[in-house]
Amino acid sequence: MSDTVRSDKDLHDRLADRITSQADEHESGARPHLRRSRAGLNRTRGKGALAAAVETGAEKILRAIEEAEDQLHKHLQDVSKGVRAMGDNHARNDKNIETMLQSIVKRSRDQDAVRDGGGIGKDRPDTTKDPHTVTLEWKPGMPKPAFERKARALQRLGEEGKLFKFKGRTSDYRDSKITADYKGALTALIHRNHKDDPDFAKEAAAAARKMEPDHTNELQTGGPDAWRNLRMLDRFTNQDIGNAQIRQQIKDLPDGNPISIDIKWWPDD
Repeated sequence: MSDTVRSDKDLHDRLADRITSQADEHESGARPHLRRSRAGLNRTRGKGALAAAVETGAEKILRAIEEAEDQLHKHLQDVSKGVRAMGDNHARNDKNIETMLQSIVKRSRDQDAVRDGGGIGKDRPDTTKDPHTVTLEWKPGMPKPAFERKARALQRLGEEGKLFKFKGRTSDYRDSKITADYKGALTALIHRNHKDDPDFAKEAAAAARKMEPDHTNELQTGGPDAWRNLRMLDRFTNQDIGNAQIRQQIKDLPDGNPISIDIKWWPDD
């Protein structure tokens, strides 16, 4: 394969990853949307200017989401320290954001208090047991940067001794209002940041709503149900890693069993 063809293929694959990362493959009506996206990508092959324009649009949306999420974490840090995040601005959108920030911080603190009373297997690993290796595998349909970010973060946590089989059912411990308000505040910040371009703000917020607030350290591996442990992730990668991969590999482990992470990539086509 020539360098030129390989470069075009790499660009096309990256573009496909970025666009499909905005879609939920398992949501009703999403498959036709993905087929249309891929058909559109096929039409851009060899048309550098058009492909670049589409790629630039996808990059702009992802940057808007990342920028808003960085702001969200900064605001939550401020609220945690008793500082008003939105200052004295009395705009309705800012008041709504402030309310959600206060809720997220309070509920995260409440969740920390619940978790910290658990003992071995709930708030800390059982170091008398050998670590169990969980293999995380990239699958087609997962944006590679998103999978790598999630998998590497878990791998580092395992190396630091912070991954273990959580005691009990995570559903009894999760506060879904934290993630709901997290996503709500994020989309509100996107609209706030791009109020001079409402069409773009609407498009970027819609893309963010198709993603999920992911617990970087999974609840089932001892992660806190708190804002500091959240980052947006595309829905397919989040659900597959958490439910189809990790849960199936640790369900029979004893509570508190330490966990390490191995990462498996599919061979390049």
